[in-house]
Amino acid sequence: MSKIAQLRQKSGLTQRELAHIVGVTETTIRNYEKGRSILEWIERIIRLCKALDCQPEDLINYVEAEETGINDR
Repeated sequence: MSKIAQLRQKSGLTQRELAHIVGVTETTIRNYEKGRSILEWIERIIRLCKALDCQPEDLINYVEAEETGINDR
């Protein structure tokens, strides 16, 4: 079981609920849990940070859920 799946279940969320909170489809969550797409992206971010001597926050503009219109559960 993937870390994402473990944490989702620990939080008491279904894949559908997590998808809604994150603002993606349920299929995307399934893919994340199977190790598809997101892990490659994260690995690229980590390599960029090492190359540029920075933190992920320096590369990514994080927007709080309230600002995107995505509601908490």
